[in-house]
Amino acid sequence: MRPTPATLKAVVVRSCGFALFLGAWAIANTPQQDLAYARWAKCNASSFPVELERVDLDGRITFRFTSPGGREEIVQCLAEAGRTGPPLPAPVGLGLPGGP
Repeated sequence: MRPTPATLKAVVVRSCGFALFLGAWAIANTPQQDLAYARWAKCNASSFPVELERVDLDGRITFRFTSPGGREEIVQCLAEAGRTGPPLPAPVGLGLPGGP
């Protein structure tokens, strides 16, 4: 038994709709990521150059720094921000290539 053109069209339309739904869901941030980005925005006013590398799904912030002072300042600020809200995983500071 061959599917009718109307049935085949319905299957294709539903498949495309489902793919769009999954695509939209995949690009949305998790609540932990939104919280991490908000904390980064607050703490990124460092007097040392630092750069956000990524924010993982669980809210872990990974950043790059050029001096140990920059790393310490960001880690301390993020720790203070974490005292007043939900906890996030400890941030990860990476030195720039060729740096400390």
